[in-house]
Amino acid sequence: MSNTNNSPLTLLSLPSLACWLVASAMPFIDLVARDDYASLWYSTNTQARNVGGFDPLKPTIVMLHPLHVDSEWLYPQLDDPRLFQKYNIVTFDTRLTGASFNRFSPKYDLWVAAADLAHAFYHLRMPPAHIFASEVFGYVALRLASLFPDLCLSLTLCNVAAQTEPKAVLDGFDELCRLWCYAEDLESFEYACGLHLSYNAAPDVQPDLADEIVAYFQMNWPPFKRTNLISVAQVILNRTAMTADELATIQCPVLICQAQSNPIFPVVFAEQLVKDLTGVPGGAILYPVKAAIGFITIFSASIVNKVFTNFLTRLPAARSDLTEPAVSLSEAMHAALVRLGEFAGDPEVEKRDPQSPLSFSRVTEEVRKSQEDTFKAYEKDQRHAFSPLTRDGRPIRKFSERKDDWMWLQIKADRCSYTPPSKVPKVRFKESKRDSYKSDKSKKDRLHKTKTKWEDAAPDASPPPYDTPLEPDELPKPATAVVLQPVDIPLSEPSSSAEQTRARSRRVLAGPVSTVEQHIVKGSMAKVVSHHTTGVRKYL
Repeated sequence: MSNTNNSPLTLLSLPSLACWLVASAMPFIDLVARDDYASLWYSTNTQARNVGGFDPLKPTIVMLHPLHVDSEWLYPQLDDPRLFQKYNIVTFDTRLTGASFNRFSPKYDLWVAAADLAHAFYHLRMPPAHIFASEVFGYVALRLASLFPDLCLSLTLCNVAAQTEPKAVLDGFDELCRLWCYAEDLESFEYACGLHLSYNAAPDVQPDLADEIVAYFQMNWPPFKRTNLISVAQVILNRTAMTADELATIQCPVLICQAQSNPIFPVVFAEQLVKDLTGVPGGAILYPVKAAIGFITIFSASIVNKVFTNFLTRLPAARSDLTEPAVSLSEAMHAALVRLGEFAGDPEVEKRDPQSPLSFSRVTEEVRKSQEDTFKAYEKDQRHAFSPLTRDGRPIRKFSERKDDWMWLQIKADRCSYTPPSKVPKVRFKESKRDSYKSDKSKKDRLHKTKTKWEDAAPDASPPPYDTPLEPDELPKPATAVVLQPVDIPLSEPSSSAEQTRARSRRVLAGPVSTVEQHIVKGSMAKVVSHHTTGVRKYL
């Protein structure tokens, strides 16, 4: 008796069926090796949120999220019909961000992050794709294109950072990490979030969006999870530059979208990168975006998406067939290790385990030891650190409400809390019984006296009871924008290896910083606050 079942699964050949089953698994990709374990979260724009639903007639785009957030913040691209209607899109969280998780390794760097992506391509049976990356993760895309050129159809980089952090930014990031990770109260933590938001958001960001960004910071990078933040920070601050020869091996089309006046990502470094990409056919394209913000993929998403789609339409069409790789994972990774050994000038690199993404690490022994010691220093007493969340895991209050909260307290040197007079509400007080017995005063005078505001009374006066509400014109009005102080960062040279070493030695000596109420900046930032801008905001 013959089988008459004509379902799609029975019509597939055995290799195609295996590819379909692997591609349909979601949402994690496990990377397991003898010295490493990581689980990468990914999602797609298909109905089932996996690559098994890809349209083979559409090209594929791989997206890496901006720094300090996760792939959920790529929604301006995923929701744009210019992209989701014409392309298969897959987003990844790195092993240190978002829903991904891993076993900490001090050997992790941007080369390992590129190897993680290559492993994900292999396990998902993905075709070559257009790579879309933001900020520092743009250098992950560049490393992927140099080690695995067959996987990259093109590169689109948004707000490219310097090869290594500029000196001013390096010092500022170090102080911000300490202020953030060792915040002892809500005001200190919100102050750190405000510093971070100053160079990532528009100067007049909408309150709802600012609240959403800061809420993400509070829920994913709180002080009681500070090892998560320092793990990312060390990868960013300790990164090394790609050489001119390494950049010259990139031969796919490259587009760079750069904010014109962002102090963290100066245009001069993007222009230098364009000059170094000598192997790109026709040269790399630099498109300046009229903005001064870090998250241009969020706040300037419309123009970035338009430039990105116009760039892709000029490239040859590509399909997205999910096929079995022509070579095994070990063979593909070994070939990449050989290429990495040529970059490093070390023939021993190709002898490393090709099954492990950590084999692609170029972290020196000195840096590895420092990163491990720093992680242990920040891990100490982490579970007893301050939490900006309530018991249900939500932020205590909205970021936009912090200045409207009249009960905001100032902590003086005597460690007592005081409410500033400007924060006291303007209320009308009920006539006291004592005044009702005074017959020598007219009713008009008596009412005039009893309507005196508390803020005009003596400093030691206690507030009498009140019974009448505020007038409509006296009620606090909802904020229409969260005004952020402009960022003033002097343009400086990229940090050298010696300066990175000194910064690592300071980072190991982790500990709490001064309270935000007095705006005291200690450590290395004490040398730079003599300029006109107060505090670390000058450098952040």
